[in-house]
Amino acid sequence: MGDMIVVIKVFPEDDRVDLESLSTEIEKILPEKVRLEKKEKEPLAFGLNSLLLYLIMPEDIELSMDQLEEKINSVPKVNHAEVISMHRVSF
Repeated sequence: MGDMIVVIKVFPEDDRVDLESLSTEIEKILPEKVRLEKKEKEPLAFGLNSLLLYLIMPEDIELSMDQLEEKINSVPKVNHAEVISMHRVSF
């Protein structure tokens, strides 16, 4: 089995949330075989930004995307998180 990359868009509670510390908090709650590969700030509107997280995980992990979203949504200062894409990683 190979790996897959999952892109998750995280919407903070408001524009005062420090996205760097938010991504650190999210990284702490990720399951054991899931790693944060990359993060980007994406402008939304009127000074509000979302956070794009690029996660690498094995294809055979026993974790649904709904469960992953729920874990991230449970982090304080996260308003909403959703999986926006998922692809197999091949080199």
